[in-house]
Amino acid sequence: MKHSFLFTKDKQLKTSLSVKEISDALKDKSCMIWVDFEKPDDIEIEMLLNVFNLHPLTIEDCIMPNARPKAEHFPDYLFVVLHAIGRHSQAEEIEMMELDIILGKNFIVTVHNAPIPSIEAAEEKVKKSSPIMTKGPDFLMHSISDSLVDNYFPMIDKLDNKIDLLEDRLFGDESEDVLQEIFHLKNEIMVLRRSVGPQRDVINRFTRSDFSPMIKATTSVYFRDVYDHLVRMNDLLDSCRDSLTGSIDIYVSNASNRMNHIVKTLTIITTIFMPLTLITGIYGMNFRYMPELETKFGYLGVWIAMAIISIFMLIVFKRRKWM
Repeated sequence: MKHSFLFTKDKQLKTSLSVKEISDALKDKSCMIWVDFEKPDDIEIEMLLNVFNLHPLTIEDCIMPNARPKAEHFPDYLFVVLHAIGRHSQAEEIEMMELDIILGKNFIVTVHNAPIPSIEAAEEKVKKSSPIMTKGPDFLMHSISDSLVDNYFPMIDKLDNKIDLLEDRLFGDESEDVLQEIFHLKNEIMVLRRSVGPQRDVINRFTRSDFSPMIKATTSVYFRDVYDHLVRMNDLLDSCRDSLTGSIDIYVSNASNRMNHIVKTLTIITTIFMPLTLITGIYGMNFRYMPELETKFGYLGVWIAMAIISIFMLIVFKRRKWM
């Protein structure tokens, strides 16, 4: 286990507990225990099974990744799956990290496979004698989930800024890189929405005082604030998605306008050359008796006629605003 904390009934905080100390403390309902596991090994999994008496299905969910957040009732505890947000250090990709929480009457167990900022923040608060341990394991779960949800906002703000910059580029950048970036951002938003939506439903259940005996009525009130943040976050993601959908429409419209402009230019060129092609076709025929062929200035006259026709057509197109 990565960290373990014991808050005794005489308001003493102990850390780095042994398995026996944890087992003894679980029997004392006046104590409060928090054990944090990161990438649990076989020995730690046995500890979850035998010391905390977790159901095998809970152990399986802690080992295998879950597709969406959820909350499940068990006789002696509440099992919660939340998704934290992170980023790869090299590739600018959104990374969703699963956080499993087992909430009992006098204990809370957190399981994750990678460092999670909200867990680290809660550990720092506990080490600095924050009152979150004194208010029970359900309030500690609220503190962790509140920090976890708040960590979404900087990422959503970055996505929103990227969308704003992308919309400015739509009218100047004609490359397909813009379209690829639009779809990339849209995929990132879909990843966030697949986590935020179910997580909002889970937290909403915690706001009801009769949802679980593991969450006190005085604590369920605090989850309303977390729920409000998730509702606002979901609205922001919907707004970002709508902006990207509009950006795709703008890109397609710009591409269609550029194509129409090209076709119009080629059509004007073709139209101008049509009478010139007619003239050259007529005088390119191999008839012997053509009166103009013997004219001294016939060649020059044809060129002048073609130039006049071309200039006249350009003037007409210009006045009609076809060019």
